[in-house]
Amino acid sequence: MKGLKYIVTGVCAAALFAYSGFSSSLQAAELKIGVVNMQKVLTTSSAGKKAQSIIEQKMKSYDSTFKKDKDSLLTMREEIEKKSSAWSDTIKQQKFSDFQKKSAELGTKEREANQEIRKLQERHVQPVLQKLEDVIQSVAKNGKYDLILPSNTILFASGQHDITDQVTKALDAAMK
Repeated sequence: MKGLKYIVTGVCAAALFAYSGFSSSLQAAELKIGVVNMQKVLTTSSAGKKAQSIIEQKMKSYDSTFKKDKDSLLTMREEIEKKSSAWSDTIKQQKFSDFQKKSAELGTKEREANQEIRKLQERHVQPVLQKLEDVIQSVAKNGKYDLILPSNTILFASGQHDITDQVTKALDAAMK
């Protein structure tokens, strides 16, 4: 009698386990999920391209300015390395001091440039990201999506879930 009780309990537990797995898979099958490659949207949308272009132009401007300063520092360093043995201690100290001063000035200029680039990103990319959030909400509502996830947080998603192009087109339309 005890053996039969264990068998019935085991069968019931197995049936409940199977049912719970079946019902959860039915619920998962009913979810409509979308995946968006946010980086691709930002690099292929008109607004994203425009913002990126503004930032890249400023970065190129800084790069050309800093190249001159870096070349000057390299020339100073090479001169110090080659001629320092022939210089007096006073001249060595002066040249090394000049090198350190110019190097510090370049570091300050680079930090200021990085702050300016961040400000440009806030000014030009942030509005696009805010609009993108609204667009994704709209796409989710209109497409009856239960869940939309950024692709960079997902290990795998089939291509049928990718709505990046749809979101990009909607963003372009919304930003006009």
